[in-house]
Amino acid sequence: MTDNTLVNTIATITKLYNEDFQWYSKFRPIDWHDVKTWDFEELELASKDYINHYFNQPRFFREAILMDNALEVINRLHQRGHEIIFCSMCYSPNGRGKELFLKGLFPYAKFINVDMKKYLDKSHINMNSYTSLFVDDSGENLETSNAAIKICFGDLFPWNENYDGDRCYSWLDLEHYIEDLENENLEELTEDEDAN
Repeated sequence: MTDNTLVNTIATITKLYNEDFQWYSKFRPIDWHDVKTWDFEELELASKDYINHYFNQPRFFREAILMDNALEVINRLHQRGHEIIFCSMCYSPNGRGKELFLKGLFPYAKFINVDMKKYLDKSHINMNSYTSLFVDDSGENLETSNAAIKICFGDLFPWNENYDGDRCYSWLDLEHYIEDLENENLEELTEDEDAN
């Protein structure tokens, strides 16, 4: 979980585009809220290759815009004993950048790079633990995962609008969801102890 979960990738790419094309005669500034397509079709002056190139530049990571409250919530979850693992689909230059970026923010976390040349989704990653919670903005990644608990993150987009499971719209929302799970588990443990 990195693009559009930890990092507001749409806002970051749109910011880079607005910087790069501002002097072009047909340029009009784009607000990231207006981008609704997977391939950033709204950024009309940039080719698909140009947009994809952003992902492999150190500049992308220097200017990355984190989702609101992501840093604080992830650190709190870690402090409460949760293991944090980032799993992202990308090509090797982007994967190397993500690994360094994540290590700088979360030195305690693990990173799994899913090579997009080999895999179409994250289904080969074993998340089959009764306590594993998988957060992603892609409905397909969620549907093909064997994680016990699956959360679709963020706003409705064409790539997740048909996902028919749990959804959290923000990091604070996700933190409350996890707290509710913790409280349910604590209640179950207490009931089990009372039964003995």
